[in-house]
Amino acid sequence: MTGSVTPLERSLEPGAARATPLDALRLAQETLLAGETLDMGALAAQLGLSRATLYRWVGSKERLLGEVLWSLAADTMDAAVDDARGSGPDFVAEVIERYMNAALGFEPLWRFVARDPEYALKVIASRHSPMQRRSIAAVHRVLEQQASAGAIEPALALDSLAYLIVRIVESFLYTDVITGGEPDVGAARDAVRALLSAPRA
Repeated sequence: MTGSVTPLERSLEPGAARATPLDALRLAQETLLAGETLDMGALAAQLGLSRATLYRWVGSKERLLGEVLWSLAADTMDAAVDDARGSGPDFVAEVIERYMNAALGFEPLWRFVARDPEYALKVIASRHSPMQRRSIAAVHRVLEQQASAGAIEPALALDSLAYLIVRIVESFLYTDVITGGEPDVGAARDAVRALLSAPRA
């Protein structure tokens, strides 16, 4: 054999394979989709890591679960944006309606919520949650596009509007956990439309 060893050849050497943080995300996704409880010790063992290394990669179990949930929700949000029609407040309200309807039909999410509702809400809706942070960023992009096109005249800063819309979604989607009521997609849609139709102060 001539020349230096290639990265592929190094990777094929026995014991040379190295897990990455994305492998941790992938295995955690598989765990959630299978309806199983995420065990950080078992996950570290699967990856051939120490628990300390895994926690250094992902921060905490809650942050990893938040990233997993958003990784599974991101395509749903993109599809909602692609499929919504019109423009302005009606467009954004339809995006939210489509996204929430898809979420209601996503069984792995509700199995996760049903196992420990208070813990699930912490993972999904706390200010430290990647799920909430990335949801806000996704809604912000939708608002920014509509504002740039002149389709909405925001009554508040876009950062504030994106945050409020995500809180509306959380409030009406996880009503069962918060108040014991039933999820109400229509109410969320109407609230978003009203918020975006409000005049400037």
